[in-house]
Amino acid sequence: MLSPTQLRTLYPQAEPAHLEAFAEHGAALFRRTGLDTLRQRCHFFLAQLGHESNGLQVKEENLNYSVHRLMQVWPERFPTVESAELYAFQPEKLGNFVYGGRMGNQQPEDGYRYRGRGYIQLTGREAYVQVGRRCGLPLETQPDLVALPEHALAVTCAFWDWKKLNALCDQGDFVGLTKRINGGLIGLQDRYGWLEKVQRHVPWQDPGPISLAIEDIKAVQQELKNRGLYGGSIDGILGPLSLRGVAILRAEEKLPPGGLDRSVLDVLGL
Repeated sequence: MLSPTQLRTLYPQAEPAHLEAFAEHGAALFRRTGLDTLRQRCHFFLAQLGHESNGLQVKEENLNYSVHRLMQVWPERFPTVESAELYAFQPEKLGNFVYGGRMGNQQPEDGYRYRGRGYIQLTGREAYVQVGRRCGLPLETQPDLVALPEHALAVTCAFWDWKKLNALCDQGDFVGLTKRINGGLIGLQDRYGWLEKVQRHVPWQDPGPISLAIEDIKAVQQELKNRGLYGGSIDGILGPLSLRGVAILRAEEKLPPGGLDRSVLDVLGL
């Protein structure tokens, strides 16, 4: 599926063991997860991994935060210097505080025990249980398995399947995909940067859904605006307003339900 050369080009700072394991197991895992069938599935997957793991480099969440960083990352939890000082540079205490009592975490130490790990930053006991079942690994009892080279990609693909993320890829909804993975839109522009890099270095031979470049989306937004179907910014982000415009266009042109595909581009003359 992806050659060692392509992987090194995409993720040049990754450890050799991770690139080798990715190249060895990638084809089978992509086939099992359906990532090898459509361009956008593959490209969106590789781009999200690039951001979440900083190019397959970050395998474990760093909770060793300063006071200033705590107030940046969790402004509602740490509104004052005094509140942040209680958790600064104390990873275990911080993890148990910010993740405790949610995401399936039950025991006092679960927050830190099930902190973010792996290429997709798997977080919370529930995620470790559900993903472990899907990839056949005892992640609940051995959470460190998530970040090992021989398991990291399998865990990520199992997470992808658990969250049914291919459906969002098929709709071209990169923003919705980011929300499903991250819970918000943190790092959205960096994720788009990774998407552009993936599009350059992982060509797709088979016909299929369009591979969404930012300039392409801007052109679509402009044409939708010209037709009175879009009132947002020409920003290259395929968000809810853009998708709503696409849906209206498809209905007006009697196209079958779907997202931004070649039939939409043909109608818009792009």
